[in-house]
Amino acid sequence: MNISRIGVVVAGMLLLGTGTAVAQEPITISPEKVRKICEQRVPRVEAKVKALTDKINGTPETLGSTKWLEQKAADARKAGNTARADVLDARVKLRAAQLVQLGKASERVSKFKTEHCGAK
Repeated sequence: MNISRIGVVVAGMLLLGTGTAVAQEPITISPEKVRKICEQRVPRVEAKVKALTDKINGTPETLGSTKWLEQKAADARKAGNTARADVLDARVKLRAAQLVQLGKASERVSKFKTEHCGAK
């Protein structure tokens, strides 16, 4: 699964059903569900966010990292394949946006964890 799809999955998992209407009642979750989320889902999401962040910030030897993509774009440019280099450069730009999304996801998980799971 590529990084953008995983990022979307992580962001989707973190949405807890916030409404847009002002008069809407808040959604309540049973204590059993909260406990299950705290014990199972939160650690999985934190691990995924960390793994994706580490991959994006990885070395040129880390497949899919920003530095790896930059190196591949430079290699393509040297070989005269500017179209491939342009595609890779566009993917490099997406990595910065994905890091922002992952940071926000991490903040939401931390906030939920603090509010509902205690200081685990």
